[in-house]
Amino acid sequence: MTWLGRPARAALRFLMAGVTAAAVAAVLFTGPATADPLPAPADQGQTVAYYVVTDSYQGAPEYLYEIAERFLGTGDRAMEIFELNKGRWEPGGQQVADPEVLEPDWVLRLPEDAKGDGVQVGVLPDFTPPAAGESAAAPAAPAATDPAAAATTEAAAAPAAEPASTSSNSWLIPVISVVVLLLLAGGGWFALRSRDRGTTKTKPAKKQRSFTWRRKTAPVAMNAVMGDSDAWTVDRATRVLAAACKQQSLAVPETIALVLGPETITVRLSTPDERAPVGWTVGEEGRTWWTTVAYVQQAAVDATIPEPFPRLVPLGLTDSGQVLLNLAQSGGVISLEGDRDRAYELARAWSVRLTRSPWASNIEVVRVGFDHDPAERFTGVDATTVADAARIAEASAGGVILLATAPRGRDLEYVTTLVEEPRQLWSVVVIQADEARWRFAIDASGSVETGLLPKLASVRV
Repeated sequence: MTWLGRPARAALRFLMAGVTAAAVAAVLFTGPATADPLPAPADQGQTVAYYVVTDSYQGAPEYLYEIAERFLGTGDRAMEIFELNKGRWEPGGQQVADPEVLEPDWVLRLPEDAKGDGVQVGVLPDFTPPAAGESAAAPAAPAATDPAAAATTEAAAAPAAEPASTSSNSWLIPVISVVVLLLLAGGGWFALRSRDRGTTKTKPAKKQRSFTWRRKTAPVAMNAVMGDSDAWTVDRATRVLAAACKQQSLAVPETIALVLGPETITVRLSTPDERAPVGWTVGEEGRTWWTTVAYVQQAAVDATIPEPFPRLVPLGLTDSGQVLLNLAQSGGVISLEGDRDRAYELARAWSVRLTRSPWASNIEVVRVGFDHDPAERFTGVDATTVADAARIAEASAGGVILLATAPRGRDLEYVTTLVEEPRQLWSVVVIQADEARWRFAIDASGSVETGLLPKLASVRV
């Protein structure tokens, strides 16, 4: 705007400020716009097959892929269940809107051919959406014996929503008008005052001070690293591999990492081995074995075989797929370093995934120095001190300990004893460890650098 004089530019700035203030006031007093709820399925009153979600199944939280596998014979039909329930109101005033989100006590309609323990047949309970301006209380899960009665009770108990008042903001327009007029008057006064001054001496511009604003990153959600349906696929792949090795009298290979791609699953071996079992293909001169996701979904598993890699954790994403590390292969302390906030949240995401993954159901997960957030659904142990964690380790069969700060003195002795134990039953993850066998550098953008995995040197959380 070089064609405007200084007074005109000043007045224009005040005018723009007035318009901005009016817009802000409109938002503050009228409230933010809220997204319309999804349309609920029109199946109330029908007799259908349904299932009430529980806290866990076989030690792990439930998710759609596993439910489809259990009741429909294949996890590929998970989205079929989601589409039957999309928009359905559930206990607590929530709607089914994301196939990755599933809560205990939710009632899911199932396809007609669903069968198995837990499948119920009857009229779906009607969980009415909460009235406007009210917080919904979570009702109890419906009784299996009388779903029709439960539906009647819910419908009778639901309060009627009152129409919103249209007069509460009637004074808004005069207030905004006054604000704008005052700012315009101030702009005119400033313009006249600047004109009367005439030519003024311009102060030299201050040199801009260079600085870096280090923001605290948002928590790395567990699902940002790996969703439950992908976790099911990983668990099944490891069990399929273990079953195939047993059938052919082969030892399950020591595996340092697993990569879940869109169509294939690859395990990277600690020691090259070209004797892959049937169903798996050797790659890179025995350094990797791979198979297809389709094969994993239909291959047999042996429930009597324990989880072969119970300390798998998701590291991040590459062009090849999702990378998981087997912490059991570290042989020492694992250090997460670089951006401390990112390292902290990745360690916390690992702890949650370990307590939610079916492949880790028989190990102990202990944290020291991490804030406990009930929303993350961590079901391990938040110990107060490293000594407490060591006592838990002595009484357990193995697992993972995560420390928010590097151990010193006696605490370091506890950690050293655990990681140097001949059976190597414990893995210890430390944020910014002084000495470590594995080190992963994480920057503020979430990029992770590691020299452990050829062709996967850099992954992104």
